[in-house]
Amino acid sequence: MSDSLRHEKHDERPLPDPAICRAQRVLPGLIECLVTKPKPHQCPCATFFGNGIFCENPDREAIIARTNAERKTQG
Repeated sequence: MSDSLRHEKHDERPLPDPAICRAQRVLPGLIECLVTKPKPHQCPCATFFGNGIFCENPDREAIIARTNAERKTQG
């Protein structure tokens, strides 16, 4: 699925609360959700695959940057 199709899908639904979203890059184009055990119906941007939860939020780059900044300030 192309990024544009993913974004169109999410544009129709409310995004999760950015105050609680946390994510990290696993590989280029593969972003892992770090929210503790989100349920499938709680986040329209979460993709559950095997034991992993991956982020499809259109703002995922900003979420990664915020997560990394918090890690630096926490030591």
